[in-house]
Amino acid sequence: MKEITELMARVAPFSELSDGQRAELLERFELRELKAEEQIASFDPPGEGGLYVIVSGSVRLCDLAGRELETRAEAELFGHAISLEEGVEAYRASASEPCRLLWLSPEALEEAVAAYPLIGHFLTADPGDRLRTLAQRRTGTLRDLELRTPVTSSAQTSIADAARLMARHQVSCLPIVSEPGLVGIVTDRDLRSRVLARDLDPELPVSEIMTGNPLSAREGSLIDDALVEMMRLGIHHLPVVGEQGELTGVVSAGDLLRLQAPHPLRLVRDIQRADDIDTVARLTRQGPGMLAALSRQGSEVTEVGRIASMITDACTRRLLDLAFERLGEPPMAWAWLAFGSQARMEQGLISDQDNGLLLAEEPDDEAARYFLELATVVCDGLDASGYVYCAGDVMAMKNWRMSLERWRRTFDGWMNEPDPQSVMNSSIFFDMRGVAGDTGLVDELQQHVLARARKSRIFLRFLAAESIGHTPPVGLFRQFLKEEKAGQGKGINLKKRGVIPIVDLARVRALEGAIVLVHTEQRIQQAAESGAMHERDADDLIHAFRFIGNVRLKHQVRCYEAGHAPNHLVDPEQLSGLHRRYLRSAFGIVRQAQKALAQRYQV
Repeated sequence: MKEITELMARVAPFSELSDGQRAELLERFELRELKAEEQIASFDPPGEGGLYVIVSGSVRLCDLAGRELETRAEAELFGHAISLEEGVEAYRASASEPCRLLWLSPEALEEAVAAYPLIGHFLTADPGDRLRTLAQRRTGTLRDLELRTPVTSSAQTSIADAARLMARHQVSCLPIVSEPGLVGIVTDRDLRSRVLARDLDPELPVSEIMTGNPLSAREGSLIDDALVEMMRLGIHHLPVVGEQGELTGVVSAGDLLRLQAPHPLRLVRDIQRADDIDTVARLTRQGPGMLAALSRQGSEVTEVGRIASMITDACTRRLLDLAFERLGEPPMAWAWLAFGSQARMEQGLISDQDNGLLLAEEPDDEAARYFLELATVVCDGLDASGYVYCAGDVMAMKNWRMSLERWRRTFDGWMNEPDPQSVMNSSIFFDMRGVAGDTGLVDELQQHVLARARKSRIFLRFLAAESIGHTPPVGLFRQFLKEEKAGQGKGINLKKRGVIPIVDLARVRALEGAIVLVHTEQRIQQAAESGAMHERDADDLIHAFRFIGNVRLKHQVRCYEAGHAPNHLVDPEQLSGLHRRYLRSAFGIVRQAQKALAQRYQV
């Protein structure tokens, strides 16, 4: 009996019950012993024959015609509705070897589901539904900040009166309103830079200096989302509006900074003000600790990834500015390119650097020396800041400084003659984003690449074949396939076997649909909107991506807080039984998406 009690404590969903609840429920199970090849039951429809838990041995699941579908082993369930291959719903079970089973009768199962709704939800046939239940984010909304009623003014108010109004109420910004709502905003900075610095007549209407149609956020928006937008745009005040579009408050950088300290918004501000490279590096190295704190407080991997990438962006831009102070103005228009996870805004607690320089024209020798020195200063600074040199030399300080025309020819070459190296390059370079400089150059290059890729069916086929080669780590008997790495232990590499397969799938969909977006979730959403993917399948894949990413992020946070270097190797035995089951569900969704892509490209 002790063996069975211990087994049930690690079998999802029963593992989520208390010891007392499990003990009470266990009394309703009946222990059965079967011989090899003995028939157990048919489930047509599933759910009406009760529920089975495998104590020892293994069970073969077949369709009603006898075709083998799946084998389940110790600590696995059957009898309920299962997401099987090719849309099969009804199935039958037989012992593939001598086995012991616990059986919960249909009546007892109904009573258990009524008493513990978690069991009923867990037994759903749809893996995506399981993951969606975990998607309720715990971070607060702007409504939770209890913002005070905003001080406002009309567009006709004079600049002088607006300044006096701000001083009287001790506010650093003034929303400008008119029917039907917000039309602008004025800040202390506007009064300094747009009035005093220009010696502007203070009797002019405030509409002369306001920022028109400013970005705003809904009261129900997550605090994390507001933070990300403020960091992205470099703004310090964000108007908040109600359901009808009416102004209800203004959230400031100070409001968010008071929530916790230190905070990424303050870190980005301090990086932007750093006087030298050593200071930039010292500040940026605080990033992982802040990201770990965000995760502990409930921020999901999507928000953490965006904030991590914005910290990297801020570091890169400040290093560029400091390099310009040393080297002087660049001899031509340029753009700094980020590739890979930084481009997708999906960085975690650890990251190397993948970057390049895009130049407006072919540089002469003097210009070439300038940009080499510029790239070396920035890449060395990034390494000092914790973004280690790329092992594959994908860095602007190496060979990746080229004119727009040479970048075009390089991408064309990869697509015209696809081979393993071209496909490997695509996993890095086709996720591209301009971080600084002339964004028009980046747009021009991206449009060229997308237009060519969409027409390069052979290249897309190679890319699809490569993407489905990164299979989820689930093998025979639905057991996780582990790998071992020196110094990191044994487990599942959730980057290589979990995150990358989804990133690869999204990239193929983006290239075939000429989707400019590079964030993986946005690519999948856009593919669904264009009809390239079924909306339900796309939503399932997004939730699988988030779940796998969250498991990896929490693992990295635990490594960081234990004083170890964060890595991607997660031991599934350290997860709860419920989360192991959800992880299998996520991998199942990825496998189905890969099969759909394989059918589309006949690979």
